[in-house]
Amino acid sequence: MRKAERGFTLIELITVTILIGIMSITLFSRMSGVSSTNVNAGRDDLIAALFFAQQTAMARSNIQVIVTSTSVSVTENGTAIVVHNKGYPLSFASGVTATPATFVYDKLGRTTAGTVTLSGAGGVSASVSVEASGYAH
Repeated sequence: MRKAERGFTLIELITVTILIGIMSITLFSRMSGVSSTNVNAGRDDLIAALFFAQQTAMARSNIQVIVTSTSVSVTENGTAIVVHNKGYPLSFASGVTATPATFVYDKLGRTTAGTVTLSGAGGVSASVSVEASGYAH
């Protein structure tokens, strides 16, 4: 008579390997991507504020975008503009800092050219360039 062999089946080994792979991918993507996600969110908020200011400047006067190290604000005659319930200044995500800058728009949506750099933990950074025509990228 043959003794029963002890061990794992092939299906059990494959299942455990797949589960460990899924858990490690999830863990590592969350650990390394937090700062880059925050910087990218700040970049998107800044570009949205610049486009909003450009469009608003073509309908109104004295529109400025003021970027501080922790926030971005769109103002009209020095007063922050309120959009729906939320208004400016809009704070960047935790751990994101920006180079301060001010952009003043004319009635054609033009401003002075410049660059704003956002940076986060781990050396992650993103730059937003503003052309003299008002285009931001």
